[in-house]
Amino acid sequence: MSMLSLVEARARILARTRPLSAARITLEDAVGRVLAESVSAQRALPGFDNSAMDGYAVRAAEAIEGATLPVVGELAAGAEGEAALPRHAAMRIFTGAPLPPGADTVVMQENTVRDGDAVTFTQATDRGRHVRQTGSDVASGAQVLEAGRLLQVGDVALMAALGRSRVNVVRAPTVAILSAGDELIPADGGLPVRGQVVASNAIALAAAVRAVGGIPRVVPILPDDAQTIQNAVAEAVASADVVLSAGGMSVGDYDFMLAAIRAACGDGFGFWKVAVKPGKPFAFGMAGSTAIFGLPGNPVSALVTFELLVRPALLAMQGHAHVLRRLRSAVLDAPTPKGGGRETWARATVRRVDGQLRVHPRANQSSGALSSIGGVDALVQIPVGAASALAGATVSVLLLGPDHPIDRDTAIDRLPHAAGT
Repeated sequence: MSMLSLVEARARILARTRPLSAARITLEDAVGRVLAESVSAQRALPGFDNSAMDGYAVRAAEAIEGATLPVVGELAAGAEGEAALPRHAAMRIFTGAPLPPGADTVVMQENTVRDGDAVTFTQATDRGRHVRQTGSDVASGAQVLEAGRLLQVGDVALMAALGRSRVNVVRAPTVAILSAGDELIPADGGLPVRGQVVASNAIALAAAVRAVGGIPRVVPILPDDAQTIQNAVAEAVASADVVLSAGGMSVGDYDFMLAAIRAACGDGFGFWKVAVKPGKPFAFGMAGSTAIFGLPGNPVSALVTFELLVRPALLAMQGHAHVLRRLRSAVLDAPTPKGGGRETWARATVRRVDGQLRVHPRANQSSGALSSIGGVDALVQIPVGAASALAGATVSVLLLGPDHPIDRDTAIDRLPHAAGT
């Protein structure tokens, strides 16, 4: 089977990725989730005429400049009284308090002089001034939020003011994470003996899944046994929206994961091998409605392919319209490796100097070197066959992280033709 380009592989994944069903959650948990329903106002905002200022409720025609009126009462926020404002009188009122029947205006206290039980107006006020009219913010029945919106804090505030405490959003995907290998031990399994390594991929992928809004479930380490791995994949498919595996994707005698994925997917198997470095032995398929991603076992390869191919799919499953990061231009502080037969993504650190992005590729770009991914915050794109770019050259980079401190505008639409990401 020939290798797919990164763009083609991602396009095939996103073409088979659909938003999940809705889940009803509390507003406190809704920020960053995608709205699965349109929200209409079941009540008006504000729900009653109220004062926008501390001052005096009056009839504008009676509160002309120089006029003096008796003060017949006082209204604070939360007042429930319906006492009407008599003719030729004023009522002391505070911000948020309901406007008394008969009043049509609020004169702010800065434009008055109070003397005992009377108030004199030092400046004329237009009728309706400083009054928040019923429904002037949101009319009852008006649609305030559309399905598909990525919810922000202000949206939560609006829904809460309209009397809602819960909302329907696209639910988060459950992601089963599998690792197989007789050499693997848990991170808390003590000091590895010769030949053993810590199963760091599962922990790292679980963190990556959670960072993008998914719900990770790490399956205990599997032995190098074909039937055990096939059973574990089948069980994961039955209980999760997504299955992620790390390792066992090559053609060695103990690489059983690819065969298990093929068996679970059947006719739904998509592809194996992507022309990307690191990360060539990457597989994707659908087992019914469950997406299966087979990631390479090298730690860097697993995390880079997660970023480039899995992360967009998890966002799409949650209803996001924008799932790909935008490529940025940056100036090299050190040379890049030369491009080979696959599109290369070099790990790097990035900083801003005098308004310009500067990027420094790690010296060690080995796919097995965790030092090349730990502490980095960017990937440098190296096209197929490109010569080594020297310090001072301009290159294309992806800024990593959910909210990069240098440039927060990182999202573009999910269309597969988005350049190079």
